[in-house]
Amino acid sequence: MGMRRGLTLSLAAAMAGTAVWAHQGMKHAAAPEASPAAGSRALARINEAYLRQVRPIFFEKCFDCHGSGRPLPWYSRLPGPRQLIQYDIRTARKHLDMGRDFPFGGHASQLEHLKALEEVLKDGSMPPWRYRVMHRGSKLLPQEIAAVLAWIDEGKKLLETKEGGHDR
Repeated sequence: MGMRRGLTLSLAAAMAGTAVWAHQGMKHAAAPEASPAAGSRALARINEAYLRQVRPIFFEKCFDCHGSGRPLPWYSRLPGPRQLIQYDIRTARKHLDMGRDFPFGGHASQLEHLKALEEVLKDGSMPPWRYRVMHRGSKLLPQEIAAVLAWIDEGKKLLETKEGGHDR
C-alpha cells in the first residue's frame, strides 16, 4: 500500500502546476465565417498532406490530449490524476482539436492553428514538461519536427494566398 501511495503522490506531483497552453493564453480573433466553397481546395490540399505526412506523428505524440482514439493510461482512473487529465484534455481540445483531421477544431482560424503549432514546435513547449515526464518518447524527434514544419509552411502559404485574395 505504501508503494502505491508513493506512486500516486509522485504522479500528482508530476502533474501539478499551472496549465501549459500552446500560445500562452493569447486571445484569438473570432474565426471568420466562410462559405463552404471558400478555400475548400486549399483546405483539401493541406488535409491530403496532413493525412500522409503529419497525422501519424500527431497520432503518436499529440492525440492523447488533442485528438481521440488513444486509450487513457491506467492512472487516469485514480482520483486526482483523473481530474487533472480530464482538465488538460478539455483545455487542449478547446484550443486545438485534431479529432477530425484538417481543418482542425478549436477557437482559432486554421491559419492561427498552423502558426501556433509552428511556435510550439520551435520553442519546444509541447508536449508540456509534466506530460513528457509521464510519457517517455512523447517529445517529437528532430525529423518529425522538420516534417511537421514543412507541412505547416506549405499550409500557411496556401491559406495566406487564399486570405489575401490571390487564390487561382
